[in-house]
Amino acid sequence: MKGIFTRDERGVIVFLVIAVLVGVIVLAVGRVDPSRVEGLLPSTATVEEEVAESLAPVWPLNLNTAGETELVELPGIGPVRAGAIIELRQTLGRFSDPEDLLKVKGIGRRTLERMRPMITVDEILLPLEAEGE
Repeated sequence: MKGIFTRDERGVIVFLVIAVLVGVIVLAVGRVDPSRVEGLLPSTATVEEEVAESLAPVWPLNLNTAGETELVELPGIGPVRAGAIIELRQTLGRFSDPEDLLKVKGIGRRTLERMRPMITVDEILLPLEAEGE
């Protein structure tokens, strides 16, 4: 007597043992909390979203340093008004108060009040080395 099982039967048994082991592993991995395993969940952010987030303005927006791309993020401000704000800033030298925006055509009290929590006119801080020059 050579053995209890034929060659084909041994092949089937090996296949079934491997299938059961794979099933056990799949069940065990399914019970792991994906948030605890870094890199297990794919990122849902697209490249465009990540770039937009990195370019998003920092609030409050300093009117004395903001460029056109930041200014258009304010409510009621499009490219034309953003250009007018920059032009007024160049004329004044700097904004001393958010109320200065009322000098821009198309910006009234309501628009100013909507954007007031999002703007500031803080001083521009220079490095210590540059102050003495």
